[in-house]
Amino acid sequence: MTQEAVTRRMKRLSEFRNEPYTDFTVPANRERMLAAQEKVRGELGREYPLLIGGEQLFSDDKQKSLNPSRPSEVVGTVQKATPEMAERAVLAAYEYFPEWSRTPASRRIEMLVKTAAILRERKNEFNAWLAFEAGKTWPEAEGEV
Repeated sequence: MTQEAVTRRMKRLSEFRNEPYTDFTVPANRERMLAAQEKVRGELGREYPLLIGGEQLFSDDKQKSLNPSRPSEVVGTVQKATPEMAERAVLAAYEYFPEWSRTPASRRIEMLVKTAAILRERKNEFNAWLAFEAGKTWPEAEGEV
């Protein structure tokens, strides 16, 4: 990325504005949210590993996340890290730091902008996860995403 491109991107970033809230009274918006909710519903109940140093790890001790509106519905199951796993995670972060510290600001900006684009594109899906996991209404969930 050229310095000129970085400067243009930085200028756009300095003009930050919050995303407008979705008006769920508009049928098309409601339909998109319902579709996202159904997509997420199909993913409920999965088990998620820890990711430490690029390696997926499972532990014997797990935590189930339940839908507060339907306590019998498992949103997902996550691993509870052991002290050894936590130590590995800290060590992995420490070992990776030199590489990250050499990552140019332009690349970091690129990564953040791409992440923001993904969040924007999939915001209804993230809203749905919050609705299932925390019992949020759609507008409340969107306020957190």
